[in-house]
Amino acid sequence: MAAQIQRMDRAQRHQAVFLALRRLQAPLLDIEMPGDWGVDPAAVDSLLRCGAGRLDGEPDDVFQQAIAELSRAPLFESEIDPDLTGSFQLEAIGGWILLGEALGEISEVQTDRIIILAREQADYLDECIDGTLMAVEGEERRETYLGSVGDRLRVYGLGYFATRNLEVEERCHEAILAASASGDLLTSGAWPDLLNSCDDYSSEMVSVLHSFPRQ
Repeated sequence: MAAQIQRMDRAQRHQAVFLALRRLQAPLLDIEMPGDWGVDPAAVDSLLRCGAGRLDGEPDDVFQQAIAELSRAPLFESEIDPDLTGSFQLEAIGGWILLGEALGEISEVQTDRIIILAREQADYLDECIDGTLMAVEGEERRETYLGSVGDRLRVYGLGYFATRNLEVEERCHEAILAASASGDLLTSGAWPDLLNSCDDYSSEMVSVLHSFPRQ
């Protein structure tokens, strides 16, 4: 997968990063943030909308303004000790800020950093599931998936979410690279399918996060 990123141009790296952040998006949209964070849901919606509006890797003033608006929240002026769900929301926001800082360059290192963030969050959620004595929704489905996954992913010995994230990541990167020869991915029928795959994965994360009590 590192070799795939090395073959991408700047616009393709931006698309790969956007899809990685899409896999972290549902906790921002579907779970209310703590009131003392002072985060306006409209500012989050604007950030996500502007972030999806232009995926060529070039500087984007509208997107930067959306980041600046969100960054005015009290959240960024105080120390935060988040619960599990809050940590996923903070990491997702941090990923979008990293993307804003990368626009105009989006080097391989910057691309890796955000894509690895999505991998680390998936692995962290698996650790939380393994470490709890509570019943977590979807256990049978997760076991069935891990029992049927192909050897290419099984060899890593990862949990459900880390494996699923890699599966979707690989599908996204293959489509991004294939489009370089066949046309613009963003206007093809493959793009909605990739978005749906990322959203389905992200929604599963939210279902599991709901199983854990909030502070």
